[in-house]
Amino acid sequence: MSFTIDVGSARVTQLTELAHWPFPPRELFPHAGDAEIEDASARLTPEFFDAGSGDLVLAIHTYLVEIGGKAIVVDTGNGNSKHRPNLLPHHMFGTDYLSRFADTGVDVGDVDLVVSTHLHPDHCGWNTNLEAETWRPTFPRATYIFDRTELAALEQLAADGPHEGVVSDLAQTFEDSVRPVLDGAKWEAVDDGHVLAESEGTRVVVRSAPGHTPGHVVIEIRTADGGAVIAGDVIHHPIQFLYPDLSQGGDADPEIARVTRRELLERCASEGLLLLPAHFPVDEPITIEFDSSGAPSASGLIGLATS
Repeated sequence: MSFTIDVGSARVTQLTELAHWPFPPRELFPHAGDAEIEDASARLTPEFFDAGSGDLVLAIHTYLVEIGGKAIVVDTGNGNSKHRPNLLPHHMFGTDYLSRFADTGVDVGDVDLVVSTHLHPDHCGWNTNLEAETWRPTFPRATYIFDRTELAALEQLAADGPHEGVVSDLAQTFEDSVRPVLDGAKWEAVDDGHVLAESEGTRVVVRSAPGHTPGHVVIEIRTADGGAVIAGDVIHHPIQFLYPDLSQGGDADPEIARVTRRELLERCASEGLLLLPAHFPVDEPITIEFDSSGAPSASGLIGLATS
């Protein structure tokens, strides 16, 4: 599952680490009601809702942006061999992601920038790779870009340990996926509006999108007539088109996350931005529209009933 599209002078390739990642609805969305789940089961086809198990289906995608001679990786997925005993859906992957990456024709040593929308385990895991029992930066020549607020928050969480439960796995994410980068690679902490690259009227920009985490960002690829946005975890699953106020269980601030999600979907519709999601099991970008009731829909999303 992958695709390549041109956005202005940028070429964007979706790389899928995991194509089928199922979750019980209330594991993802604890406040989803019976009626909402029943409605989703009726309106979402098997790409997104497994009728047999009752699970919502996600995927894990990363993105390679090539522009003006630069190669930029946005989000690096979950990574292999990451010890996450309290977050079992993230625990000890063993995928062929690096082989899929090589198939793009870009070597890991040719990557210029690596940026994470946020520092949850499934968005920064391939920042590092296990070599001879040592975590080393996967992209050795790259400068790793972190949102300043996001990096400080995770670094402080790790320093405040020891922790138990899920928080201990988040702290371990810092130790195996972030600290080796801070110690052994080039890196930079940036703020809203930081320009990653610009070429022939196309600009790749970091934009603040808080709520899921304090320093969550999206990556906008802007052109004169629109562009695309790599959305991270601002939106997790198409059920949030049906119910855009539905918060995901990992949202640090559900109300801010709700506002951020609504604003992003409205901008995609009004500014002609394609949505490039982290977790939808699709192999094409998504065009957002709003129906007569003001609800977001995605007419270009295969398998989603919007009527």
